[in-house]
Amino acid sequence: MTRSLLIVVLFLMAVLSSAAGQQADANEPNNEIGDATDLSSSQSASASIYPAGDADFYMIFVESQGILQAQLSSVPAEMKGRIDFYGRNHEWITRKDAENPGEGVVLTVDIGKPGWYYFAVGDLSGGSYGSDYSLTLSFEPVIDEEPNGEIGDATEVQPEETVDAFIFPAGDVDFYKIFLNSSGILEASLSNVPAAIAGSMKGRIDLYGKNMNWITRKDAENPGEDVVLTIDIGAPGWYYLGVGDLNGGSYNSTYEFMATFEPVVDVEPDNEIADATDIQKGSDIKGFIFPAGDVDFYKIYIDAPGSLQASLNDVPKSTKASMLGRIDLYGKNYNWITRMDAEKPGDSVLLKVDIDKAGWYYFGIGDLNGGSYDAQYSFSVN
Repeated sequence: MTRSLLIVVLFLMAVLSSAAGQQADANEPNNEIGDATDLSSSQSASASIYPAGDADFYMIFVESQGILQAQLSSVPAEMKGRIDFYGRNHEWITRKDAENPGEGVVLTVDIGKPGWYYFAVGDLSGGSYGSDYSLTLSFEPVIDEEPNGEIGDATEVQPEETVDAFIFPAGDVDFYKIFLNSSGILEASLSNVPAAIAGSMKGRIDLYGKNMNWITRKDAENPGEDVVLTIDIGAPGWYYLGVGDLNGGSYNSTYEFMATFEPVVDVEPDNEIADATDIQKGSDIKGFIFPAGDVDFYKIYIDAPGSLQASLNDVPKSTKASMLGRIDLYGKNYNWITRMDAEKPGDSVLLKVDIDKAGWYYFGIGDLNGGSYDAQYSFSVN
């Protein structure tokens, strides 16, 4: 056998040997998404990128929402790996590339709905390799039992009831609804907020009215901190609360949510002068300035000219804020006459005025600080 013939024979043997090795890839043919290899049971595979330009597809069935991870390892030294991820309808969603040839790749994605999902493994270097890579899939269920990602599906909660739930997947908002049977102070608190090295939840609480109309919100100042939203409720009915993450993340640990309610019931519907409460001389009247900005109106019939004295006492005081009282006086035609203001928050107010005609007179009680209070004031006219 000549030297040249020997070289040809050896070359052909090498080619045949290589081809035999490539045929050992038990996952082929899987170079199209429709031929993806099912890894639902074993959750791992060893295969090769061959020939040049080859891409290997895999599929997995996920039974719940959770965190799906694909790890590419044992990568041939010159292969620069890529993992592509596709949804249930074969739509491309995202990808992760190796930073350098021969390095592993880890792609982690949130799964919001059960179903089939697909991965593709390829080589950014466009090569082919006689050694295998390794692909491992893992799944961590994250099951939020309430389907409350829309305000129309809000989960009903009771005052003082504690709820543990997930912000998952990324961008999730959880909605809750609560029925309040009177006016009062609603407090919604978000605590035990997920915090991690990779990222912490920056909580937000939104409040909506009975018509699902947005009212107000409270945001955490920093990631991982608690949030407390406190608001005056002026009328009974359903109210809705949304819990979300300003960082747009997802978390496999729960937050804690609770709503409390303190009724503050001002029996008289006297916040308009036309609805003023009829009082008698010398009567000691109790009332609330609630909600914020409230003004209480009273009316009294004076049957003869004389000196009129109206006093505001037991003005609500607290460490947070105190009422700065005001008494307004109006005539029988709702015409404003005069007023008297407290000098300092928490002080009593005394209004003295001479009345030259008999008839109905009206008083308005308000707070110059624009606050609301769960303690009553006292009002009397002499």
